[in-house]
Parts: sequence; structure tokens; C-alpha cells
Amino acid sequence: MTTQTQLNGIVLVNKPSGMTSHDVVDSIRRIAGTRRIGHTGTLDPLAEGLLIICIGPATRVSQFLLDREKVYEGRITLGAISSTYDAEGEIREQDREPPDEAETVQRAMVVQLGEQTQLPPPYSAVKVRGRKLYEYARNGEPIPQKPRSVHISRFDLLDYEPPDVIFEAKVSTGTYVRSMAHDMGLALGCGAYLKQLTRTRIGSFAIEQSLPLRALLAEPEHLPHALMSVTEALIHLPKVIINPSVEPMILNGRSFTTQDVLEFDGILDPGKPILVLNTVGRALSVVKAESDPQNGRCSAGENAIMGATEMVFKPLRVLARS
Repeated sequence: MTTQTQLNGIVLVNKPSGMTSHDVVDSIRRIAGTRRIGHTGTLDPLAEGLLIICIGPATRVSQFLLDREKVYEGRITLGAISSTYDAEGEIREQDREPPDEAETVQRAMVVQLGEQTQLPPPYSAVKVRGRKLYEYARNGEPIPQKPRSVHISRFDLLDYEPPDVIFEAKVSTGTYVRSMAHDMGLALGCGAYLKQLTRTRIGSFAIEQSLPLRALLAEPEHLPHALMSVTEALIHLPKVIINPSVEPMILNGRSFTTQDVLEFDGILDPGKPILVLNTVGRALSVVKAESDPQNGRCSAGENAIMGATEMVFKPLRVLARS
């Protein structure tokens, strides 16, 4: 356990295969000496790779890191099916042989691109009628279907070593790569399951930026130095820098208007999260913008952004306190 007063920030961890995401959180809790820790996207025990861990007050921003696209590399085995859609389940060989040609495999991957309605694996934590799907599966009960909308940007064939498919995929949050493997097996008629998986990227964060969990456990004193700030973690959000005079008001969860903004960076889409910074770069809050039709366009005040549409910025999450 570390002796720091309170850690606050985000650390990128390379999760090893064989551990749950919750196991990783528990390990970081012991290192950091606090229970105020969470992650922003589960990895199955079989999978390894990038996991974003929020520590201390930085847990307030976890909701704004959830909806980032994710990139995976892995291996799918053809010619068999699995009860869990991956190598951890009961494997059953199929009668039909995998195709000989890589082009045939590639065609079965291409049909999954774009907006899809995907069925989660039967052994998953998706809840239906207040119970997780794996609870139905473990009890031998009929498993209710709960399709979800996902988006698959890429599903690339890197190599074909029959019966194994080496692939890279870029998918929206909530996509089950296990289901992608299973669906490919259905399309080919020979069955398939996910044999190995590594998450290599979440949004702008890459696995090369992460620390192996084992390294952190071996040298826990490195954790404070590995933390990135909230501002760094939310780099994907548009930003506004506010007039110092309204900082106390923002820290108390009050709304503000375009008249209080000194600078902005990025497109301020109504309803979308926006990071609020003070003039020294401290992250104060995350807000959403709403147009203010009563005021129309900004008047030419001392601190007004000339020509900007008048907006009201309403708090979604206060990140610091006055």
C-alpha cells in the first residue's frame, strides 16, 4: 500500500489474461490505499490489454470515458463452437471443415461491418429482467435474447492459418468480439469461437502507453508517477476556458453562459459533454451546452466571444470543489 495522502488521476493498465477486470481494480486498490477506484470498460478474463483505471476524485469522469471506440487484435478458431463463444467454454467440434481460401473468410467478416444488431453471448453480464445472462445459462434455464445496436468500423483479416483467423477489429462500446467470432462461424457454416484477444486501443489511448499490472504490483511506488490528469484523460472533449470571476459559481454546480467564456477549443455540440477549464488549465467541471433563443447572438461585451451563438452551459459533473 502506498503512503500518499490521496491519489487523483487516471492510469492505463495492461491487464493480463486470466484475471477479471474487477481483480485488476482490487489490485490497484491495495496499491493506492483507497477503495475509490473504478474502470471504464470490462475485459473478459480470457482477454488481455488496455484497461483505463480512474482513482480518487478522477472517478467522477469515468462516465465520459465509456463511449470511446475500441481496437482489438486476436485469433478466432474455425471448425468448432463454444458454449461461451470463447476458449473458456465447452468446445464442440463441428462436422463441416473450415474453408481453404482466405477470401471466403474475409467475405464473412465484411458482412459484419457497419451498424449491426448483435446478440450478446449467453455467458455475459448483460441483464434481462433483473438477472445477468450467465445466471440463466448456469442454471440451465432458457436464455432470453436481448439484441443491442453496435457499430463495427473494421474487421480486418491479418492472416489465415487454418483453422485460425488472425484479425484486427475496431468497434463501438458494448460490442462483444466473442459474438463477432460466433457470428462469423454461423456465416461460414463451420462454427467459430474466440481463442485469444488483446485490446490495443481505447479512443486516443494505446496499449503502448499502459503499464503491465505485474510491474505496478512489483513496484507500487511508480503508481503516482503513472497517473494522468483529468484534463489529459478528457483530451477528446471540446473545451472552454472561463472567466475567473465565475469559477466559484461553476465549482458550486451553477450554470453559466457564453458571456462567461474566454476561449473555446472544438465544436460545442448542444447536449454533448464539454470540459470546463480555468485560465491555468485546471479542470473544473463537465457541462453540456444548450442554445438560448431568448438572447440570440452574443452582444459585444468585454469578455464575449464575438459572433458566437448565445448558449447556456449546464453542469453534468463538477470535478473540483471550491
